[in-house]
Amino acid sequence: MRHVARILAATMAASVLGVVAPATAHASGSTTPTTTSTTSTTAAPAPTAAQLAAKKKAAEKKKRAAIAKKKRLLKKKRAIIAKKKALAKKRAAAARGKKIVRHAAKYKGTPYRWGGTSPRGFDCSGYVQYVVKKAIKKKLPRVAGAQMKKGKKVSKSNKKKGDLIGFYSGSRVYHIGIYAGDGKIWHSPRPGKSVKKEKIWTSKYKVRRL
Repeated sequence: MRHVARILAATMAASVLGVVAPATAHASGSTTPTTTSTTSTTAAPAPTAAQLAAKKKAAEKKKRAAIAKKKRLLKKKRAIIAKKKALAKKRAAAARGKKIVRHAAKYKGTPYRWGGTSPRGFDCSGYVQYVVKKAIKKKLPRVAGAQMKKGKKVSKSNKKKGDLIGFYSGSRVYHIGIYAGDGKIWHSPRPGKSVKKEKIWTSKYKVRRL
């Protein structure tokens, strides 16, 4: 009996130890602490006086560049406008000159008449005066010398159709005609002749453009 009692006591002791051991192990188990890190924000340093000065200088340089660019564009625009105006003026002058020449040709064969200012008969300045008035509604003086003071002076190499060609003897204008192109003029030559287109016969002449 004693022997059986000891066996039962040992069995119960083992059972108790089996229950207590896991609990103890669980209670005595180590845990890993959680660490929370906090990141701090550092404020940016204030700009120095040198940095502020450099920034201001850069801004002023940018502003000057913008102004300079605007001036260049304005200058370019004005140049384009001036070029267009000059071209329009040149075209208008060419059209005006051609119109004068067309009217000049209408009176081909009209007899020369001293003091004449109509299709019944022309002298040289009377012919020029009549043609210009009919073609472009511009009234010229009666005599050749005064007619050659109108309009603007043009070089011989730049003469165009419709320009006035005044022939000189010294400082006196002794004859006048209308440039027809190709080195020729429309004019009323002299008594016994009639209005015709003729090649310029001398280098002693000047050119005026109306």
